[in-house]
Amino acid sequence: MSDITTLAELLELVRTRIEAGLHDRDAAARLPVLATRDAEGWPSARSMVLRDFDPGEWTLDIHSDADAAKVLQLTDAPRAAIQFWDAEVALQVRMRAHVVRLPHEEEKALWEEVPDDARARYGAVPPPGTPIAAHDAWHPNPRPARFAVLRARVLRVEALHLGETHRRARFEREEGWQGSWLVP
Repeated sequence: MSDITTLAELLELVRTRIEAGLHDRDAAARLPVLATRDAEGWPSARSMVLRDFDPGEWTLDIHSDADAAKVLQLTDAPRAAIQFWDAEVALQVRMRAHVVRLPHEEEKALWEEVPDDARARYGAVPPPGTPIAAHDAWHPNPRPARFAVLRARVLRVEALHLGETHRRARFEREEGWQGSWLVP
């Protein structure tokens, strides 16, 4: 890949790599890390599967069991960080986002698109994160009511490209994604 020389090129690289995560199971952006804050104020990070990306609106969708801790954390404080490292193009992307759960009607429509084998992930008994006596002391119980779609509205993108010459920039939604260079 040629070296990035403009802010527009760097932002387009980020956008392209996120879009790749929707279609390529091996793409780095397919499994971004979502970081929230737990009830005690500690950072809580986990890898998630990217389910949708609107490049015009800069929104990312991820699916979750509605009883997972992250859903409650985001209900209480809808701020999150999203990060991925794309080794193929030597690109680190960090994003700040406001994350909300979609209305139930929208989730219901999206539930219909979830393959049967994947539905088992939404409705575990007991709920995700519950201590259990053995690795198999739980069972799937697919239920649409336990299917949550979280939509992250990206507010800031910070990209670090480790090319021939390192480049780092920050892009803010409030500034129309114009961006500014940062020291790498």
